[in-house]
Amino acid sequence: MMKRLLGLSLLLLSFASAQIVVSPQAIVVNPRPSFGAEVWLDRDTSGEGAPSYSVGEEVRISVRVSEQSYVYVFDVKPSGEITQIFPNRFDNQNRLSANQTMALPPSGSRYQFNIAPPRGLSKVIAVASKSQLDTRQLARFDDEDDLFASSMIGEEGFIQGFAIVVNPIPQQDWVTDTALYYVGNRPPQAQFGTLRLESNPRGAEAYVDGEFVGYTPLDFGTRPGNHDIRFELDGYDAFATTVNLRGDQTQTVSATLQQQVRAGTASFTSSPSGADVDVNGNYVGTTPTGSIRFEAGNYQARFELAGYQATVVNFDVASGRDRSVDVTMRGMQSTVVVQANVGGALVFIDGSQVGSIPNGTGRLQVSNVPSGSHELVVVAPGFATYVTTFNAQGGSTVELNVRQSRFR
Repeated sequence: MMKRLLGLSLLLLSFASAQIVVSPQAIVVNPRPSFGAEVWLDRDTSGEGAPSYSVGEEVRISVRVSEQSYVYVFDVKPSGEITQIFPNRFDNQNRLSANQTMALPPSGSRYQFNIAPPRGLSKVIAVASKSQLDTRQLARFDDEDDLFASSMIGEEGFIQGFAIVVNPIPQQDWVTDTALYYVGNRPPQAQFGTLRLESNPRGAEAYVDGEFVGYTPLDFGTRPGNHDIRFELDGYDAFATTVNLRGDQTQTVSATLQQQVRAGTASFTSSPSGADVDVNGNYVGTTPTGSIRFEAGNYQARFELAGYQATVVNFDVASGRDRSVDVTMRGMQSTVVVQANVGGALVFIDGSQVGSIPNGTGRLQVSNVPSGSHELVVVAPGFATYVTTFNAQGGSTVELNVRQSRFR
């Protein structure tokens, strides 16, 4: 499994298109790369330690990338000397395939790497890019006989130059990784340890001692001691803790972020008013209700009122906002039965003819009559017109007896 790209920060540099995180261990890092790079030395294949070498000892370096890219490798001395060890005069084909591991020097090479002074902590930085880079601002060939390009710009100059080099490249198209090594004896306490920062869900902003260091998951190399850790992710409560890191230690800081409870309000009204309101099956009040607090989300409300059809509506509540849920309720339909003594008589309700009295039974049934007060008129030739009013209640059956007398 590839070592995680270090996402380190003592300083955040933001350019037109390049965002660079800077740390004492890794120097320069893309805080949100789309692919990974890994570099390690032969005495520490994990790439997370800091092995020691004596002056003159031979050393081999390995690099691997997760996607096809162009690879550049730099050696940074504590004296400020920068050496681009790959590509070089002999090996200038620096395009690697996905998951390809390259050893430096390559097998059968005409050169080798030997440890040189000064003593102290040195760094090997691998840079992988989807497109070729112009690294002359970082290291140059002094003359045609030089095998490696070099400079004396120091770490600060390397940071500034590197920012210019990657500035034209899309943020997601470059990545770096760093391996440390000591020339001479290691100090009693290692200068750096590693904080492995993880969160669920992933992608949280990670801060160490108040400084942004990248997005989880990431490894952050920093000095030993107490460190304040904080994770922030939109929609979730921030997580904070303090850890004590030892040199050469990799300490995992993992957090399950809690989603924030965000609330809004909703009020309910109906025409006519007085309807009972249930939201997701729970009674919340009678219209008009006034504002009621709900967590942000989607809901279903049911309005019920005697004599009216139940009304169901879906609504949503947004965080920090108030909304109104209004309905016009439809009355339940009634059935009117007219029992009359004159066959063929015409029957009108509210001025509209709804049928005629059948011969024989003398019984006319009228369906779907709205709730409320209505006028009934029965008309037959030679008979006195019958007029009356009645009240229909939703879902009920109204029985009306009509007796018409003949004209004399």
